[in-house]
Amino acid sequence: MTSEKVLDSTLGYSRRQEIIAYILLILTTIIWGGTWPLGRWLVSEEVGGATIPPFMIAVIRYFIAVICFFLILKFKEGTLNWQFAKKNWKILVLMGLLSVTIYQAGYLIGELLTSASDASIMVATNSVWVIILSSSFLKTEKFEWKKMIGSLLAFTAVILVVGFSPNVNVENRILGDIMILLAALGYATYTVISRFFLNKTRENTEAYQPSSIWIMTWVSLFGFLITTPIALIISPEYLNPANYLTIPPRVWIGISYLTFISTIGAYTFYLEGVKRLNASRAAIFQALVPLFGVIFSAMFLQEEFDVFLYPFALLLVIVGIVLVNLKIQK
Repeated sequence: MTSEKVLDSTLGYSRRQEIIAYILLILTTIIWGGTWPLGRWLVSEEVGGATIPPFMIAVIRYFIAVICFFLILKFKEGTLNWQFAKKNWKILVLMGLLSVTIYQAGYLIGELLTSASDASIMVATNSVWVIILSSSFLKTEKFEWKKMIGSLLAFTAVILVVGFSPNVNVENRILGDIMILLAALGYATYTVISRFFLNKTRENTEAYQPSSIWIMTWVSLFGFLITTPIALIISPEYLNPANYLTIPPRVWIGISYLTFISTIGAYTFYLEGVKRLNASRAAIFQALVPLFGVIFSAMFLQEEFDVFLYPFALLLVIVGIVLVNLKIQK
């Protein structure tokens, strides 16, 4: 085979990998976009019908997810590396508190109080929070002018949504929006701490280097262990196993989507997409999540869709996220 044919074959393979990555990442954003109207439908009796307390939804979701994650981790790596988890349990507990307990509280309680359309746009500020926090606490990140402009654009979108959203017929929209922002800030803090954790472990090349699935598995476990007692204190009736048999079928359907499709399925798709591209390029696709969130909320929940406000706010968020990730163009 000539060098030209080898080059063409290599380029063709690379192109196919990129196309597969794009399909996986777009599918991921569609699934994650769907979690916003689904979350509102799941926690709101007014929208979806009989339900259970938000924290119990999180507990059941992560109980199932943790079991699945441990099975996947054992299958992929052949070991759980629990000794490494024991050694680093303090930082893993903190990461679990942020990414599971705080995020789920902000997400589910926020969805109970505000509209899914607003929530899907508000949570998109997660990427901007990551940039701000990384620039402040990680030596590897600098807060450059384009990141500043991108951050301002994203927060302008938040101000517009909070001030001019057409979906005002909800229980407590402002408080709900604040809870969603808390969820975004909590997850962004988790992301920055996870980067710090990975950077620290890479300093010792002879030690175990945790994979993404290892971190997700143990963080989910510790988050579940923190969230469960809080949920049972708030809803002590669920100490009785018989009460789980009375949970409405629609709640089980919603939890199944959040667990198997959103948490496990979409996360797997995202990792495969990142593997074929890179983390920075893949991050750009997260800008599509609020777009699908708003569209699905209008389609399935009949929420008001302002043809000027939402497209403009989404444009600001997308441009902001692109700017804060502009380093990939270098």
